[in-house]
Amino acid sequence: MQIAKDLCPYDNPHEAGVNLAHLKGTNREMHDKLFEHSEIGNFDTRLSNLVTLQRVLCEKVLPDLSDNTPEASRKLATLQIPAIQPVFKFYSSSEQSDIVNYMMSTDDRFNRTVAAVALSTNLNDVHEPSDRRRIINQALDSFADGDPSIRENGARAVARVEGHLDTTQRERFYGMLGGNFEIIEQYSQLKKEQIAWYLDERVQLPSQNLDRTIGTIGRRLQGLPTEISTPEQAVAAHHVAKLITETYNCAHNELMNFGRSRKRSSLDR
Repeated sequence: MQIAKDLCPYDNPHEAGVNLAHLKGTNREMHDKLFEHSEIGNFDTRLSNLVTLQRVLCEKVLPDLSDNTPEASRKLATLQIPAIQPVFKFYSSSEQSDIVNYMMSTDDRFNRTVAAVALSTNLNDVHEPSDRRRIINQALDSFADGDPSIRENGARAVARVEGHLDTTQRERFYGMLGGNFEIIEQYSQLKKEQIAWYLDERVQLPSQNLDRTIGTIGRRLQGLPTEISTPEQAVAAHHVAKLITETYNCAHNELMNFGRSRKRSSLDR
C-alpha cells in the first residue's frame, strides 16, 4: 500500500494516474492485491472519473491553442486560463509548457500579465521549474512596468509567488521596492487582499460522499456551454474546476490517511 501511496503526488494527478496504470500493469497478482476492494482501488477509480471530468471541462473551455492573434491571446489570458486554472495540475508537463510558452511569448504586455496572475495562483501546480521561472519573471517584469494597470496586476502576481522566489529574483524584487515606504505599504495591503481572496476562493463540496460529489460535478458540467465566450461562463467553469480539484485533494487525503489511525491504535495497545 505504501508503494502505491508514494506514487500518487498531491500536486500532480496526471503523474499519479500514469504511475498507477504502470503499477496495475506490472502483473495480475499485484493488480488483485492492491486494487481489488481496497483504498488504493477506490482512489484509482475516483482519479479516473475526475480526469474524465477535467478533460470534458477543458474541451469546452480550452480545446486547443489558437493562432497567436491579439483576439485569441486576450481570450486565453482573460477567460480561458482563469477558468481552467484550478485543474491546471491535471495537465501533463508538456501540455502546461505549451500554454505557458504561448502566453509568455505573446507581444501584448497586458495579456502576459493577466495570464501570469492566473497561473501564479498556485505555483506548486506548475510541474516544470522552467515554467515556474517564466511565470515569476513575468510577474516581476509586470511589477516594474510603467503602466499602472500592468504594474498593479504584476504586484498581485508577485504577492502570489513571493514564497517561490530564488535568490536572484528576491534581490530583484527588493530592488524594485527600493526602500520606498509608499510602494512597500501598497504592496503589503495588496498581500492582505490576496490572503482574503484565497480564503474566499475556497469551495464547499456538495457532499461529504466523494463519489456522490463526482456525480454532481458531472451534472454541473453538462450545464456548461460547449464554448466559453463570456466572463460569466468563465466564472461558472472556474467553479466546476475548483470542485474537481477539491474532490481530488480530498480523495488524496483519504488515501494518505488510510491506515494511520489503525497503526496508532495498535501502538496504543
